[in-house]
Amino acid sequence: MNIEYQISNIERRNRNVGSNVMDRKQIFRHSTFDIRHCSRQQLLPGNILPLALVITATILLAGFSLGIIVLESLKRTAETDASTVAYYAADAGIEKQLYEVRKKYADISDLSAMGESYANGSAWQAASSGFIQTQSKVFPVLNEGDFQFVDLFYPDNVGASGGIGRVQWSWVGPGAPCEVELGYSEWDFGSGEVIPENFAIERGIANPSSKNLNPLSAYRLRFRPRKCDITNLEVKVFTNPIDVVPVPFPGDITLGSEGTYDNTTQAISVTMPRQDVLSGVFSYVIFTECTLFKDPSGVAPFCP
Repeated sequence: MNIEYQISNIERRNRNVGSNVMDRKQIFRHSTFDIRHCSRQQLLPGNILPLALVITATILLAGFSLGIIVLESLKRTAETDASTVAYYAADAGIEKQLYEVRKKYADISDLSAMGESYANGSAWQAASSGFIQTQSKVFPVLNEGDFQFVDLFYPDNVGASGGIGRVQWSWVGPGAPCEVELGYSEWDFGSGEVIPENFAIERGIANPSSKNLNPLSAYRLRFRPRKCDITNLEVKVFTNPIDVVPVPFPGDITLGSEGTYDNTTQAISVTMPRQDVLSGVFSYVIFTECTLFKDPSGVAPFCP
């Protein structure tokens, strides 16, 4: 019994030793695998450098784009400022020509040589000034009570008659009781001044309406809608009352001015009657305690 028991214990110890040997082999195998696996990971090629280059390039591109946007904004701002200065220079040219035409009775042909420079570097030059002749005038919108003027005289030959024997006007409106009133001043230009001799009103009930005039006189016509708003008021003039072919209007001129400043140019063109509105019928009124003065070559009057 003792011998068998000892043999049994020896076999158990041998089995335990074999089991420990097997465990040690497995542990060794796992350790070898881990070491090889780590070695392979360390030997793999790196990806951080291309990624860093991509991120850096993206940041640089965004910075360059933002810089370009800022520079373009600054450029646009400078161009806008220069454009504004050039526009007001052109507007000064229009005002100067208007003064010469209406207050000093300058010839239209003399306006093209006008121009002026200013201390801030801006300048203006007259351009495209002259007569506009058309056989039909159309005014798109005219509200009730508003005035629209049409001149029938030769601006630079005040001693000549208008040569118009009939005026015809038509419009687009709601119908009766809508009408377009014609008020007209008739005068003699022989004295060189605008001196109305007659003012009359003609009711324009029919559409179209017409009024016979004296070809030996000059006229300023004033159209006014009554009891309605109208669109597309069309005015035509004829040499004789029986004529059906209209003739050009002699009374309108166009003033042009080009203003320049810092490589920027602005152009303004204004179409207007050759003479100012007659006394008593104003398009607008300026209230001031002093005399308006626009002649830079004269002496400004004293203003308290």
